[in-house]
This record gives sequence, C-alpha cells and structure tokens, in this order.
Amino acid sequence: MTPKKSAARAAAALESLLIPGTDPAEVTAAIEKALRESGDGASADASARTARLLSASPAVLYSFKARDDFAPTFVSDNIEGLFGYAPGDYLGNPGFWRERVHPDDLERLDADLETLFETGDLTVEYRFRHKDGTYRWVNDEQHMIYDAQGAPSEVVGSWSDISARKSAEAREDATQARLSTLLEAAPAVIYSFKARGDYAPTFVSENIKRLLGYCPEKYMEHADFWRSHVHPDDLAGVEAEEALIFDKGRHATEYRFRKRNGKYIWVSDEQYLLRDEHGEPVEIVGSWSNISARKTAEEAENAARARFDLMLHSAPAVVYSFSATGSFTPTFVSGNIKRVLGYEPDDYLKQADFWRSHVHPEDLAAVEAGQSELFELGRRVSEYRFRKADGTYCWVSDEQTLVKDRNGDPLEVIGTWSEVTERKTAEQAALHEREQRLTDAIETISEGFSLYDSEDRLVLGNQKYGELFDAGDGPPGPGNSFETILRKAVAHGLIEDAKGREEGWLRQRLDEHRYPGEPILQRRSDGRWLQISERRTETGGTVAVYSDLTEIKESERRAAAANQLILQSLHYASRIQSAVLPARREIEAIAADHFLIWEPRDIVGGDFFWFQPVEDGHAIMVGDCTGHGVPGAFMTLIAWGLLDRILRDAPGGPSAVLSGLHQGVQSLLGQDEQHGETDDGLEAGVCFIDLSKRQITFAGARFSLWRSNSEGVIEIKGDREGLGYRRYRPETRFKNTTFGYDSGDAFYLTTDGLIEQIGGPRGRAFGKQRFKDLLHKLRDAPMNEQEETLRDAFEKFQGDQRRRDDLTVLGFIPRA
Repeated sequence: MTPKKSAARAAAALESLLIPGTDPAEVTAAIEKALRESGDGASADASARTARLLSASPAVLYSFKARDDFAPTFVSDNIEGLFGYAPGDYLGNPGFWRERVHPDDLERLDADLETLFETGDLTVEYRFRHKDGTYRWVNDEQHMIYDAQGAPSEVVGSWSDISARKSAEAREDATQARLSTLLEAAPAVIYSFKARGDYAPTFVSENIKRLLGYCPEKYMEHADFWRSHVHPDDLAGVEAEEALIFDKGRHATEYRFRKRNGKYIWVSDEQYLLRDEHGEPVEIVGSWSNISARKTAEEAENAARARFDLMLHSAPAVVYSFSATGSFTPTFVSGNIKRVLGYEPDDYLKQADFWRSHVHPEDLAAVEAGQSELFELGRRVSEYRFRKADGTYCWVSDEQTLVKDRNGDPLEVIGTWSEVTERKTAEQAALHEREQRLTDAIETISEGFSLYDSEDRLVLGNQKYGELFDAGDGPPGPGNSFETILRKAVAHGLIEDAKGREEGWLRQRLDEHRYPGEPILQRRSDGRWLQISERRTETGGTVAVYSDLTEIKESERRAAAANQLILQSLHYASRIQSAVLPARREIEAIAADHFLIWEPRDIVGGDFFWFQPVEDGHAIMVGDCTGHGVPGAFMTLIAWGLLDRILRDAPGGPSAVLSGLHQGVQSLLGQDEQHGETDDGLEAGVCFIDLSKRQITFAGARFSLWRSNSEGVIEIKGDREGLGYRRYRPETRFKNTTFGYDSGDAFYLTTDGLIEQIGGPRGRAFGKQRFKDLLHKLRDAPMNEQEETLRDAFEKFQGDQRRRDDLTVLGFIPRA
C-alpha cells in the first residue's frame, strides 16, 4: 500500500471517531497512527487532513501533563470556533482551565479529579466561560495515559458544548415543578384507578392531604379506600349511577365523603373513562371537589325562600314588578300592598295605568322624565307623592332595578314602594330651619352675597349685596333677574367701569356671569374696588360673593410705586455695572473668533469678565462672586478695583493675580481677622495668552478651563481653594499651568450658573458631562453658532425651572 493511500485510510478512520462521546484516548491513538502510516511523502497531506478534521469536530480535543506542573501539551484548533479562544491561549497559560470554570462548580470538579487518577477515566459536566464572557455547559471526558512503567504520563480530554441539552433539561424540570405546584394548589383532588380487573388505584394528587387529610399512600395502598369513605346512606345510589360511565364515557355525581378527621363533606365527583387503541376500558380519571359550601347555601336558600314569602307579607315596603318592554304590563305585587297602601293586589295587576293614575299630578312629569336613568344605569331611586286608597297622599321612596336577559336586553323592572311621609315631613321642617339659619349666617358676613336660581332670578341676597345695587328705591327683591338688576345699577351710574360704554360693558359682564371663571375686579362710582367671585351650583343657579378690596388695591398702588423706584435704581446700577466691565471688542485683539454669554439672574449680578493687555500678552478672566443680585454686584465692584490694581502693578502671572485677589478681598472685608460677620469671596479663572509663543498660562480658584480640538474635549482643573473666604489662609497660593496651543484649539471659561442649573425631566443639574458633550459636538462650528446652540440647549434643559444663578460662558480661539 502506498503512503498516500495509507494516510487517506488513517484519516478516514480518524474522521469516524470525531463525534462527541468518543474516548479521547482512541482519538489520540488514531492521530498517532495516522502520522506514523503517512510516510514522508504523504505526511504533509495527512497532517493537513488531520488538522481539518480536528477543526471540524464538534468537540475540542486537548491534553496536559499528568504530573509535575500539569502543563498543557495540545489543543485542537476548533477551540476558537467553539469557545472563542486561540490555541495559544490554552497552551501558554497553565491556569487556563481553572480560571474559566464557573466558581460554583470548581470545588466539585477538584474532588472529581481524584477519580481520574484512581480509575484512569472521568466524565463530568460543568459551566465553562466562553471568550465573550458568557458561560456554556460542557461535557468533559478525560482519559489517563500511562508511561512504560505504568505511571501517569498525560491526560487527554475533550470538551463538548452541551448548553442546548442543559437548557432543555432545565425547562423540563421547571415544567415538572410547575405541574406539581399546580396540582398541589388545585381546588380539586385528581385521582385515577384501573377500569377493569381489581380496579386498583393508579394515581392521586398530593393535595389530597390538604383537602381531605389523607396521605397519597393511603389511597394508593387500599383498593377499597373509596367505598369505605363514602357515606353509607349515599353509597348504593352512587354505585348504581357509576356504571353509566362505561356507556357515556363520563359521569358526575355528588355525595358525602368522610375526611380523615371523621367529618363528612359534600363532594362533586367527575369521572372520565380512558380507552386503549382497541376501544377497551383502561383507566378512569376523576376529581373530587369540595362543594359543602354550595350544599349548605342551597339548604339555606330553600329555608330562606319559605321565610321570604312570610317576610313579604309582613315587610314595610311593597314589592312590585312589571315588564320592561312593550306595554309595561304589571307582573307581580306583594300582598302587603293592602296593609301599606290600602289596595288589593288585583287593583295593581289588572290596571295597566295603575301607577300613573296614583302619582301626584305635580310630581308625575319629573318622575317620568327621570325614568331614562333606570335604562341607562340599571337602577333608580326617586321620591314622590302617591295617592292611597282612602284618597290621601303619602310620600313614597321608589327603588327600581332593571333585570336583563342573557342577551343584555331589558326584561323586567323590580321595585319597592316604602312610605317615607314622616321622614319627608321632618326633612321639610329641617330644610326650612336650615334656610333660616343660612339667611341669618349670610347676613353676618362682611361680603355681599347673592344666590340666583337656574332661571337667573334672585333667590336671596344679604344686606351688603342689597346696598351695592340700591339705586335709591331700596335693594332688589327676590324674583328679579340678574340682567334687570345689573341694567338698573348701570343706568344709575353705580359702576364706574361701565360709564361711557354701557352696552358693551353689559354684554361682557353678562357673559362673565353666565360662564363664571376666575374672580373679576369691578370699580364702583364711590371709589371702592370689588372682587366678584361667581360659580355655578349643582342645580344650575349662580352663587356670588362681592369682596371689598379697596384697601388692598390702595396698598398695591403704594407697593407698585415703591417697586418702580427700586427697579429704576436697579436698572441704573445695571448700566453702571455694564459700563465698568471691559468692552467686549477688546477680546478681538487676541481672539480669532469668540462668543460671550453674560446674563445676570437678576437685573445686576455677581458674575464678571475681564480682558486686559499684560506684559508679553493679554489677560482673560471670568469670575463668580458670592451671591447674585445687588450683593453679588457689590462684590464685583470690589473684585474689579483689586483686579485693576493687580494687573497694573506687574502681576507676575495668573497665580499671582489670584493670590492678590484673595488677600485683597480678605483685607477689605476684614476676613483675615479672627472675628467678623462676613464670609464672602469669589471663584475665578485667569488665562495669560502669549500670542508670539502660541502659549497659554492658566490658574483657577475653584474654576476650570475647557480645551476643545480634534482630539476631544479636556478639562484643565484649577485649585480647589476659593478667594477671600475666611476658611482659606491669607498665604494660600495657586498653581500655574502652561501649555502651547494650535490654530484649531478652542477654550472655554464658565461659571457654575451653567453647570449647576436644575432642569430636564428628572430635575437634575446640567452638569459638566453635558457641557463637555456639547463642546465636542460643536468643535468645528463657528463661535456664533456655538453660542446659539449652547443658549438653546440651556433654555430647553431649564424648561419651567427657576434660574438658580447668574450665567457666564466665554468661548474663544486665540489668534495664530
């Protein structure tokens, strides 16, 4: 045989072994044999063939030393396709296997490895981490190879991915557990027994213990379990009926069954006959359901029915019914109609118009108009006067319920008449008393009060109200319409607002009265201001309260005048503050492009900016003083005075400027002494720009400088100390950070008015990250577009939230 044929035959033998479950030792031996038989001429082809077969195998073959350092010695290339790792990951790492076994499985596997050295073979299943981080279930089959002296030499194994099988097993276990849980929780006991022969029990659900008190074994062990527990009085009848199951295939019956505690309960027993493929009875499956409550209810219902007939005769309410369609024919009335209303039952049953002819004529229209409620809601309660047999009227409460058929169509109306004359008489007396109390109460209030009915006619008004509309001939009386009263007041000049535009004012006021909303103000001719609050009542009327706001309006006038003076002062202070700040065009000397957002929260504020030439360049500064409004503005004046002096007297760099401001504020406010009431200061960021060297030096006191270019956005942080506050020592120093810049670099200084503004759907701060993301997004846009986008983003984020602080953002690109 030629070497090539020998190699091909060996490779074919190897291919038949590359399936999950094959002993790794057999695969190894086959590989060695294939290599020996390949010969020199065919070794390359055989090796390639072997490599391809191993790569295509559904199992990863591996080996490692069985002694010394247990170093890995081989792994098939398909480890990358099956588990994501390159062969070198395994061969170059002695701890490869232990690092990837699931921690919960490792201790068990360490114990199982002893079996390998005892028996020479081991098969285990565990979770193994794929390179993507997920865990896969593997079947690991290992075989020990011994040397010529019989000592362990090498371990050969295979990993097969069995995740799919494990998932299926897990689902099957969950299904079984779910079924057991359902059977245990079921309200009926499921059982079965043979349908022929000895009728031996075959199954009973575990809930027999919960529902009947017996262990499942009790049922399974005794063929006569059922017969011995059926009530003796029921047994013969139930057994006679049970034979019907062989004809009909199913059977249901009810009888008494003895529980383990000796008490009998009623059960519903439903049985189904199972047949084999030949149609022969095989097994009967049934269920026992406890129906004792229903049986008890049925017995109680029978007793209640007899009692109901007695109660209807002696009840204080007359029960009646009539058809809900067609001619509404009377169908029933209780016998007590004779005792309650004086009529015989036939008087109602044989007169189709009995009810209409006995309702008081003044009540009939209203009662019939409300009858649609019964057919809409299914229930209605009404009260009206009803003529008794002796000709007198009594008050009745009529409660009706609509009964529908299976299709949901009206079928019958069932109602009751209860005499409530005594209650209605008492209610009318109480109503009269309440009305008198109400009248007395509204006369004591200081506001004018009026009540108009649904036709807009005056029902009542107190003395204050009458005085408001007294045109000289006395207050308006009940029954007058609102429009009549209002026109008379306008005609006599009582309402200042109406003068000169009477008809237009009347139309507007009448419209406000018909559709009341927010309170309205009305100026009277005697100089008084009235607030009129109107609202609709449930019956369609209108109630109004007239409050005298003359004193309040005068106070408002005085307050408005004072407020105007304050606003004028603040606007003047704002002009002063804006004048003190450097002209914004000065930054154009050093910036190729720039934008500046400076918005005090109030008319004046505590944020400021500064541009000034210095030795070897220019200074740019943004600061945030304590507070906002007037206090913040005063702090900016202090900072500007100090800053002008420091920059004029050879500053020595940004850090020296900050140190000078710190010492100057502490000294001016006396905050460098041990005692004192003030603790104010500021935060600031200072940049010195040397255009000739294309270099920036930055120092910050609780301030950062943001740099944006093609590489991204970075934050250059300043020191954590502020300026001027008591808690910082007078000798506090700040560090300079110097760096070069390129033509595409943009820089930004911002106060915390942007970063700490609350907004968004979750009510959180704008934050540095949001600001950084915006700068990155806008890095290639002109500065004017950046300003517009930044403003829009800030305003959209702020939404309806209150502005928390002054806002300053300065962006610039240094000249090249």
